Amino acid sequence: MKLQLLEKYSSFDDKNSNFDFHIWNYLETPFHTHRDYYELFLVTKGPIKYYVNGKMVLLKSKDMSIVRPSDKHKFFHMQDDTACQHINLAVDCEYFNYFTTLISPTLKDTVNSIEGHIIVSLSDEQFNYFNYLKRVINTIPSDETQQRNINYDLLLFNMLSIFNISTCRENETYPSWFSSLLNEISKPYFIDKTVNDMYALCPYSSPVIVKAFKDHLNTTPIKYLTNLKMTYAKNLLMATDYNTLDICTRIGYASLSHFNHVFKEFYGITPSQYRKKSKLIISD
Repeated sequence: MKLQLLEKYSSFDDKNSNFDFHIWNYLETPFHTHRDYYELFLVTKGPIKYYVNGKMVLLKSKDMSIVRPSDKHKFFHMQDDTACQHINLAVDCEYFNYFTTLISPTLKDTVNSIEGHIIVSLSDEQFNYFNYLKRVINTIPSDETQQRNINYDLLLFNMLSIFNISTCRENETYPSWFSSLLNEISKPYFIDKTVNDMYALCPYSSPVIVKAFKDHLNTTPIKYLTNLKMTYAKNLLMATDYNTLDICTRIGYASLSHFNHVFKEFYGITPSQYRKKSKLIISD
């Protein structure tokens, strides 16, 4: 297939935002790359014919993708006029790189090193959560820039968290029960749960689960779950105006002093210090 390649530059509607958000009711696009931004999209109505880096892919509902600046891609018109739609979040390169480090220090390199294309399929619960965020964003007035950016941050955080878990698993062969367990505790509803709630999800005893975390991830269930909570807390500190007590409660901590202590153990600074530091970085 020989196509003329176009090079698109970011031209975000809001010059004060690192994002551009659209809900595309399917139209054919030119064959193009993104010179200075990443694009994350989620198919909400499929199928969609998608050509990326020399390969034709048929995307279905609940498929989600990261498009890197160097990726060459195009959406094709379906012959039978099937109604198609996808959520599209474009992100400035600098902000994307910064944000990936909040989730994992290796995520940016992982995303950029994957050959071909990056597509993951969501669970029903994950898909419903993104549809919920889409509805929330659509209700925010266009002049409420801060509120829209907060929700874009939440959308980006959840998308990248799913990609991070998915790409990590591709390099490991886990028992099916363990993969199911990791998938379940990564869902948004689980962020305020405890390690005992984790054990209750699994038909095996806690020693078996502890051994699986040690063998496959070289960590403990408590540390793994705490890492998810602290990553989520970092995002809220950076992207929202929620006070630390509210964030502490949202991720399931009954004691603010304990939350502050755990956060400092993970990152070397207190939540309030992290918020101040992250605001300075973003404004530079």
